[in-house]
Amino acid sequence: MSSTGENQAISRTYTHYDVLQLPRHPEESGRLSKDDIKAAYRRALLKHHPDKASSTTENVSLKSLRSKDATTSTPIFSIDDIVVAHAVLSDSKRRAEYNRALDRAVNLGGNDQSGKKDTHLGVEVYDLEDLRYNEVQSIWSKSCRCGDEEGYTVTESDLEKEAQQGEIYVGCRGCSLFIKILFALEDT
Repeated sequence: MSSTGENQAISRTYTHYDVLQLPRHPEESGRLSKDDIKAAYRRALLKHHPDKASSTTENVSLKSLRSKDATTSTPIFSIDDIVVAHAVLSDSKRRAEYNRALDRAVNLGGNDQSGKKDTHLGVEVYDLEDLRYNEVQSIWSKSCRCGDEEGYTVTESDLEKEAQQGEIYVGCRGCSLFIKILFALEDT
């Protein structure tokens, strides 16, 4: 993980089913109607939208989040997360592809819905060479679709910490998106 203070840490990655609070099991998700998905989408928007959530609920929720361990707290999803989840799950072809990707991730040792391992589905993947290098600050950066020109930043020490894996997940400092950066350290 990145050690830069502005980047977000990943504790657990949630599926589109988690975002909309829908059942994931094939026998249950296969029976999800467009109306079920649309209703879940609206509930999620109301629950997580800052203008729609009641201030009382929000204050209680924020207090409880701060007091709980990060692995047991209730997740807060961005509107982008909710919109993407709805777009994928409401399209039967995209949902089938997504379910296959989830199944492959579980078979490859990814998140088995128990939260024991992280799976990062839907994350854009880049080579380190795709990022801009700033020699003055000694950082690599990439703009994010949220508009932050240096939304994703990574330092050489960040890369050294993840050298065994040859990949690092970096969170945008301006929003909740992550990217995966592939790299290989050169022997000097």
